[in-house]
Amino acid sequence: MVHMDVAIERRIARSAAKQSGLITRTQLMKIGLSRGQLSRIVLAERLVEICAGVFLIGGAPSGPSIELAAACLSTGGVASHRSAAYLHKLVDMAPSRPEVTVGPSHPMRKTPLLPRSSDLVPKDIIRIDGVRTTNAARTLIDLGAVVPGATLEAALERALHQRLISFDRLVRRFFEIARSGRPGVGPLRALLVNRDPRLAPAESDLETLLLRIMRKTGLPEPVRQHELRAGDALFRLDVAYPELKIFMEGDGFGVHTTRSVFERERDRQNLLVIDGWLPLRFTWRHLCHDPTRVVSQVFSDRDLRLRELSSPKCTATVPLCHENPQWSGVTSQRRVVSCDWRGRAARCLRMPHRDRP
Repeated sequence: MVHMDVAIERRIARSAAKQSGLITRTQLMKIGLSRGQLSRIVLAERLVEICAGVFLIGGAPSGPSIELAAACLSTGGVASHRSAAYLHKLVDMAPSRPEVTVGPSHPMRKTPLLPRSSDLVPKDIIRIDGVRTTNAARTLIDLGAVVPGATLEAALERALHQRLISFDRLVRRFFEIARSGRPGVGPLRALLVNRDPRLAPAESDLETLLLRIMRKTGLPEPVRQHELRAGDALFRLDVAYPELKIFMEGDGFGVHTTRSVFERERDRQNLLVIDGWLPLRFTWRHLCHDPTRVVSQVFSDRDLRLRELSSPKCTATVPLCHENPQWSGVTSQRRVVSCDWRGRAARCLRMPHRDRP
């Protein structure tokens, strides 16, 4: 018969009650149990070691959820993939082994049974029955990497029916972490497109997210992949209002792999500006974290162009070069241009940013 101090026994019971009857070796040591006492208690089966360093109070119920909670406590990770889907009741059966994921800063090395995720952030993590697990949106994205398409579709329907996630919130989180080659992205993308066919024509995730933001706020539907000729070159614009000569494009950070490609993109934009087009460029950060600002800029530029269309043309003198006294050998030339899009674009290029209309 193993005897414990009554105060220590109560502290163990209180700690375990908060963790589905589980307690870690570290917690037991902090409570005041010695290694020798722990060994004797385990031999007496008053504590049962479920996995490395995690114990279940003797007589407490066990099962897949308890094993999963123990795995999370042992590794410091969160329930994910099929294990998380089981906790959310998106699938009927738990996996044969707990599936746990750790964040990028976790000290343990990656193993086949302990995947590491570089995009796991605090907002992806919730608690279900005391177990740290990925939320519904993150679980659906991860689930696509480990289950057939039919199972993923059924899980998506359950999540929406149970109101664990809204379709718009799922799409937003999907585009925040979607990248080429990321496990789970392809299967879920196909299901999202099937539910909303308007997602399909876009050629990139940035473009798709931009279109969804514009549609949700009531902006007129733009033309996608609009082709035009500027100068001697043929261009295609991701999203455009051709009647207003406004085009919008998503800028993926690090997309330009070579200097020549980077410079060619700048030449392209310069030619379009000279031709009277107004560019609006948005990054992932703009679209995901500040969509209100994106919409405001599109509304403002549409309003600017509509007012220009309704106002009569006037003429103004615009210098072709800076009138700098130091350039005594350079004759300052001037020309008369119409106050249309081309004239405004020319003047804007010469104004400090704070003075631009």
